[in-house]
Amino acid sequence: MKERIIWIDWAKALAVCCVVFCHLPQSQDWFYYRYLQADIITIFFFISGYLKKDHGSDKANWQKYWHSLILPYLLYNAIVYPYWLVKFYMLNGGMPDLFQAMRPIMGALLFEHENAFCEPLNGPLWYLPAILFMHITIDLCRKAKHQHAIMISLCILSVILYAANKYYYFVPSLTPMGILRRLPYYYIGYVMGQKQLFRSTKPSRDLIGCIFCLSISILFFHWHLQAFEAGQYILHIVLFYPVNIGFLFGVLYSCKVLNSCKSAVITDLSIGTLVIIGLHMIPITVTNYVLMNLLHTHSTICYHWYEALPVTIIIVAILYPIMPFAKRHAQLLLGKKTSAQTASSTEA
Repeated sequence: MKERIIWIDWAKALAVCCVVFCHLPQSQDWFYYRYLQADIITIFFFISGYLKKDHGSDKANWQKYWHSLILPYLLYNAIVYPYWLVKFYMLNGGMPDLFQAMRPIMGALLFEHENAFCEPLNGPLWYLPAILFMHITIDLCRKAKHQHAIMISLCILSVILYAANKYYYFVPSLTPMGILRRLPYYYIGYVMGQKQLFRSTKPSRDLIGCIFCLSISILFFHWHLQAFEAGQYILHIVLFYPVNIGFLFGVLYSCKVLNSCKSAVITDLSIGTLVIIGLHMIPITVTNYVLMNLLHTHSTICYHWYEALPVTIIIVAILYPIMPFAKRHAQLLLGKKTSAQTASSTEA
């Protein structure tokens, strides 16, 4: 068994808990809520690139993508669909007709796209096809003579297309937008992983790096918001990237400070990232519905951060037992092959 990188476990655990926190309805007036919303998913793309292996046959790579990305995407959407039907019935007082019932299915098949004919079924799963696209892009580029020149060109092109879409809004689709916005961070992670950079840890240095990067990122984000409010849209778009870079490395440095603190809970949260990503919208919606009825309010629940934080912990705690169960009986939920499949592959 390969040795785990502790700071990556901390980064994934922190990031997935922040995803739950950011999906709880909160006021957009709170600066740090908007800050987390804009940045948190960047960590997953960087780590996916950082851990990407630069070897393996096409067949082996596709087998890995099938078990780690494609099957979990289909499975978690399938798990959520009956819940979607129940939610539809409770909100509308009856079951959907054929067109309405097909809308979330079509949305899932189109990578959680939304338009007049489809809607996201399990929206947070959009990043799985986005990562699949990035893995395939790297696989294709590394066969070329100038793979890094091609990838840098693609990253520059993705920035230009993202900026154009942000300005003109001609592709209102979450997955293409995610790919365009996050490809540079995936590639940065890939290059650093291949060159084995960012491996060493030194608490004092890492703490300084954390404070410096996060401070710069927060300052740039404040500027980023001001530029938007002032109608300076080009500057607003340009600032998006330094904001995310500063946040990314600020969080990673903070996790490296914790590198010596190995925790079974953190390891489980890291291994079980897909469980929380794939299922957390169900307890969030149920919690909101229960609170609306308890408070006798017909308006949408809106949490303060100090309310959202314990709710986040409760939701993660509810989903946590699924992780050890999945490790023993349903590894597909974790994006891994079952023990029987692994044994068969070894024998072959």
